Amino acid sequence: MKKKQILNLSRILGRMKQVKRTGWIRHKVINPESDAEHSYSLAMLIMLFAPANLDKLKCLQLALIHDLPEIYCGDITPGELDLEKKSELEKNAMAMVAQDLELPLLQDLFTEYEQHSSPEAQFVWVMDRLDNVFTARMYQDTQRIQLVQEFADSAFERLYYLKDTELRAELSKIMTALTEK
Repeated sequence: MKKKQILNLSRILGRMKQVKRTGWIRHKVINPESDAEHSYSLAMLIMLFAPANLDKLKCLQLALIHDLPEIYCGDITPGELDLEKKSELEKNAMAMVAQDLELPLLQDLFTEYEQHSSPEAQFVWVMDRLDNVFTARMYQDTQRIQLVQEFADSAFERLYYLKDTELRAELSKIMTALTEK
């Protein structure tokens, strides 16, 4: 990597640690997680639950970059903007990240994730919501904020995008365990 890329990477990684997740802020969570914390947690879940038939490295790459555009466009929550506008903002922001790092692969990975165009992207997209359930459970246990069911309902909806019924059943059990008291 060239010096400029290294300095840009330092700035990008730093900003990922600073972007607080808007959904948690709206729910009045004290000290909400950052995009970097969420991406790490998502990568951990993928490492643990990715089925053998998926390319785990690709899944991890998708998990680590899926929120990178938010360093430029912020964390846009569902309903805040229409989907087309949100998609355009995030696509442009990811183009900036890819340009800053001189890594066009980042934009390709982001497009794959956004379009759910591979089994790996579909899995990571579902797991992104499952991570929210794990995080909601943590906030519920530590801050006594009732969030789990709301986030579990959203995650359950995404499960049906998975064609693998065994995986769907396993993830459903995990979410059910998180929603129990």
